[in-house]
Amino acid sequence: MIYDSLDNHLASAGSIDRAAVPLGMYVGWCANLGLMSPEFDAAHHELVVRLRYREVKGSELLVAGCGGVLQSECLSPAGQAFTERYYDQYLDDFRATFAGDVYDIEDSWASYEQIAAVLTRAYMAPKRSRFSRRSSDPTVEGSTKRWWQVWR
Repeated sequence: MIYDSLDNHLASAGSIDRAAVPLGMYVGWCANLGLMSPEFDAAHHELVVRLRYREVKGSELLVAGCGGVLQSECLSPAGQAFTERYYDQYLDDFRATFAGDVYDIEDSWASYEQIAAVLTRAYMAPKRSRFSRRSSDPTVEGSTKRWWQVWR
């Protein structure tokens, strides 16, 4: 499954360098959190390590490792699950984080840190339906059990 591609952004961005920034930051975040597939990590081990040491940026990993396409084969099962749940709102969050044109954002580690915080919050957020307060069954939306009571 293809989640996104540079081709989808090229016309609006005007250049590959600008088109690669938002998608590259997402791929870089996935690599930093270990959400890439074992096959991807094995095939691009040196590039992933260089990204973690901040010698290359996510946009470079996107182009060199993913061929400019974010697809399910690049991601671990956890990465796929998160991307399927969240990616539709990613560009909106990206736009809100930087309050400007998505393609005018500087491809820098300072910019990455800003969007990484947003991505990490979204990734770590509990699934709300499981912990809401209306029913005594913790698996039913509206549960009255608290999070610590679910696993008893």
